[in-house]
Amino acid sequence: MGTEGGRADGRTGGPEARCVIAAIMLLVGCGGGGTPAGPTLPVVPGATPSLLAVAGGGNNVRERYSSDLWLHGDFAYTGTWGGQARTLDNASARGNAIKVWRLDAEGRPVLADSVLVGTVASVGDVEVTGDGAWLVAATENGADAGLLVYALADPARPVLAGRFPTAPQGFHTATTARINGRWYAFAARNPATGADPALVILDITNPAAITVASTITVPRTYGIHDTFVRDGLAFLCNWNAGLQILDVGNGLRGGSPSSPAQVSTTGLTAGVLSGPSIHNAWWFHNPVTSERRYLFAGQEGPGTIGVSSSGELKVLDVGDLANPREVAFFRLPGAGVHNVWMDEPRQILYAAFYNGGVVALDVSGTLSGDLSGRVLSVTRPGGDGNTYVWGVMLHRGSLYVIDFLSGLWQMARSGALLR
Repeated sequence: MGTEGGRADGRTGGPEARCVIAAIMLLVGCGGGGTPAGPTLPVVPGATPSLLAVAGGGNNVRERYSSDLWLHGDFAYTGTWGGQARTLDNASARGNAIKVWRLDAEGRPVLADSVLVGTVASVGDVEVTGDGAWLVAATENGADAGLLVYALADPARPVLAGRFPTAPQGFHTATTARINGRWYAFAARNPATGADPALVILDITNPAAITVASTITVPRTYGIHDTFVRDGLAFLCNWNAGLQILDVGNGLRGGSPSSPAQVSTTGLTAGVLSGPSIHNAWWFHNPVTSERRYLFAGQEGPGTIGVSSSGELKVLDVGDLANPREVAFFRLPGAGVHNVWMDEPRQILYAAFYNGGVVALDVSGTLSGDLSGRVLSVTRPGGDGNTYVWGVMLHRGSLYVIDFLSGLWQMARSGALLR
């Protein structure tokens, strides 16, 4: 049963909603103060500073903090986060805007529009469906919170085509996948009075009439963060409950979006954190070896916006999807991982490490133990004190970086990493 789509969400998390969702309050400390400082960077023989910030950034979103990013064709879309006032341009605390960027001939982002999304605190995730028809946004905390779907007939001017409300809690993250000819959004519902956190699978094929395909609740003490969907399998990041794999159209267990079938659940070791706290995942399809053996899982711990973060990257061997097992890890001292993106043909993982910047890791071959010797580069696009990287995405040969503080960046190709 064929499927399309998938992301390592996105789809997202981080400091965005932790400040306003009590069930996951332990994640990132809300509040600033202190002197921003980067972590101690690993010294790796032969590693080169191979990523250079060449366009964008430099506080190109001054009135709000930035959250997620997605690129499709000649355009980029970025979210905004609220919950703590930004003082750069006397900004309000509300993150109720989607930024629309046009990419020039060299791929440099130029702001084209700013779409307001109503009375929400944050736009946690943005993603364009694989056919380029729809822009999907997960919004949270407010009277208008929920899932928004915009038509992209004109990619520079998204037009609201449908909404699935879940006020006041909203959806923390959302990713899309096409399964058996229909488009679905896999949305992480925040906990609220009378409503447990859950993965809500929404049929968005007709955005004007969004329907619920199924709902998978998780323990209130854990919550749900990102979901990665690929080949009809959904990888749920259930915080301290660990990783849950569901068949939603793969055929492995006969599941579907309307009747997901469990493949496995796996707890992760705490590592440097007080709990497993799994936040995001990416199932690596290696086109060089044809293996689908490894899954990268990010664990996110406490931090302070713009100043500090914590957590590590775990590697699971999922050669047997029914029995995943941890085999490797990566830690960047003084920083914690948020979202990741894979350059699968070159077997390079790019990870957003908040105040630590962007880390590029060689993930070729067999992975085991400490991966610190595989660091290819560590780059802080906004410089010390102005870097707090939320997410990364490869597009047309450039690595794009969304920074909580300094905005949207295009990173240059350099050496062999991105060529």
